[in-house]
Amino acid sequence: MIILTAFSIGLLATVMRSVACYVLIALMIGASFIVAALMSAGTVSLTMLMLALLGYNAGIAAAIGAALAVTTRRQA
Repeated sequence: MIILTAFSIGLLATVMRSVACYVLIALMIGASFIVAALMSAGTVSLTMLMLALLGYNAGIAAAIGAALAVTTRRQA
């Protein structure tokens, strides 16, 4: 479920069209993981953080790939 949520966040982040927004959202994912780790009574897995960041990057890549697939090619 975390991968799907991060994937959708990555898809929606491409609407901003700003690298600063991409970085800010990735930092917010990391910050929310840190807050969750501090509030948790048990141990936390770094694998979940890596899966969230992987899903986020995959969402960005999928949106950019879809945009490139839709655009028409022009001859120079």
